[in-house]
Formats: sequence, structure tokens, C-alpha cells
Amino acid sequence: MALKLFILYVLLGFSTQDNEHDKSVQPVSLHLETVIADSDDAILGRFGGAAIMGGGEILYTDMDQKTILVFDKEGKYMTRFGRSGRGPGEFQTPRNITTDQDGYIYVVDSRNLRISIWNPDFSYSTDIPYRAGAGTQFIQANRSLFIFTRPFARLPSGFDRVTISEIDRNTGQVSPFFTYVIRDWFDVNRPFDSGSNLAITDDGVIVASGMIDQYPIRLVNTEGEVIREFGKSSKVVYYSEEEMQVRIDAANSIHPEYAARIAQGRKFKHIYSNIEICDRNWLWVHRNKEFGARDEIDIYSLDGEYETMVTIPPSENELQMLGIYGDKVLFHVTTPIGEVRLHVYKINYSNI
Repeated sequence: MALKLFILYVLLGFSTQDNEHDKSVQPVSLHLETVIADSDDAILGRFGGAAIMGGGEILYTDMDQKTILVFDKEGKYMTRFGRSGRGPGEFQTPRNITTDQDGYIYVVDSRNLRISIWNPDFSYSTDIPYRAGAGTQFIQANRSLFIFTRPFARLPSGFDRVTISEIDRNTGQVSPFFTYVIRDWFDVNRPFDSGSNLAITDDGVIVASGMIDQYPIRLVNTEGEVIREFGKSSKVVYYSEEEMQVRIDAANSIHPEYAARIAQGRKFKHIYSNIEICDRNWLWVHRNKEFGARDEIDIYSLDGEYETMVTIPPSENELQMLGIYGDKVLFHVTTPIGEVRLHVYKINYSNI
């Protein structure tokens, strides 16, 4: 009888955990504080990236206007910087954006083949040459700033690779930190791919997600060895018809052929929306959700031990966690009709 009960407990383990997640008092909770949306002062163009500065100012990369919009911490439009062009302080395709602990702002401008750096007062500083590829993203780790990408150019061997490089603003250098050669795209055991979400601990351990549910989160050292796997999911999440139409409509504004590829492509979502490390040295893992469901963020210790979950009430909005900035979490939000917004949530800790 005891053996049967043990087997039943194992089989229902995930359900038991879900029930624990639904407790009315969570040790971590999020409360909506600021919404960035279209207004009479600023219209949000095609989204490239967003970040929060140390003073609470919110930065929005507008790819249509080729500029960076700046909002105060209450969501009121303040100013903008950068303009269309190829010269200093100008953008062609501004995308990813981040800030460092000194308040400097970094913007990936892929068509201009550089990282554009701006002073904390939004004045232009300098450029660092950089050739972005697929899946480019900034990664913060203590006082270091990294950038991840899959270069479009293949190695002489014909293999693809993903790279992590460290950015040094003072020297104007982007130095190699880690390279992983992808010899087999069908190898589910590879630690990286171009769709991975990444974080890096202060000890230099790389935290990487896979692209679909069958891939767990991995802790990887700088030798490319997997230290641990955790967070494996068994549930595939699909785009709803409403979400697919929003994606197709957005792609049509760029190029009809691109929209056609989306319509004929895969219908399932990447299981993970993003991975971030908060100032309490916890891993926040945001999982994509079904249409209309609540958003769920699993929280782990840096060695992969499950701690708790934080949730956002059910909605038909699609949320992507962009970053954690002290006690603030920034989300990119897409409404059911394709409107783009930014939501800033305040983190509240209790019973910890």
C-alpha cells in the first residue's frame, strides 16, 4: 500500500506543486506600477527593446522612428535621443538596449554594425564596432556587461556557432568570453542555440534555456560542460488563432513574404520567455503561457533549486519579461489587437 501511495505521489508531483503555487499569500508578488502606451506626446513605433535606468527612467527603442524614447518613472514622455542615419549618434536598426551600473546606455544598431553608447544625460558618447547576428541580447552580470549572438557567417568548417562577448566601454573593446560550436542542430543535448535565453552568474556560470519544452534549463561552465539541468517542462504551449493573426499582421508591416513564412511556420511557443537574475541572487524564469492564462515566473536559486513562483493575473495580453532592475521588473506587452505597451511591476517580498 505504501509503495502505491509513493508512486501516486510521484505521478501527481507537478499537480501537488501547482496547488502550493496557488496559496493566497506568496513570498514574492508583483504589483503593476507604470504603463507605457501611445499618448498625445509619443506614439510607440515598432518595438526593438527597452530598459530602465537607475533613476527610474524607462527607455523604449523605436525601430520605425530610429530613435530612443524616454519616459519618467510615472510613464510620462520626457524626451528622445538618436535619429536616422549612419553618422555618430544616428541609427539604422536600433534594437537591443541596456544600461550599466554607471548609467551609460548601450544600443545594438545591427545595420550600422556597431553598439552605440550614450551618456547618462542622453548625449552621444561613442560607438564600438560589432556585427550582430541572430538572437542578439545583452546580459548583465555584476559590473560586467556581455552580449550574446549567433553570427550569420558560418565557420570555415561549415558549422554555426553562438558567442558571448564582454563589452568594455572604457577601452572600446568587445572581447570573446565563450563560443559554442553547433555541430548538430538536431542534438537536443546541446547547451545553446540562437533562441536561448541567457543569464550569467558572478562566478561566470552561464544559465541557458532551450527553445522548446523538451529542453530544460542548463547551468554551463566556460568549457561548455553542462553542470546541471533543471526546470524541464512536459507541456507544449501553442499560439492561439488571435495570437497568430497578431504576429502575421505585425510581420506584414515589415515584409509580406516574412508574414507568409510565419503563417506556414511552427505554431508552438518557446517554453521560456526570458531568464534574469535579481539582486537577491535568484533566477527568475518566465514561461510563455496559453492565451488568456496567467503569467507564471518560476524562481530558483543560482544552483537550480526551486524556491517559489510569482504570478500575474490571467489576461489575453502576451507578456515578455525584459529585465529586473532592483525592485522593478520590466515587461514588453502585446495586447490581443497587437498594441505594444511596456509594464513596470514593483517586486514585493514577504515571509523571506
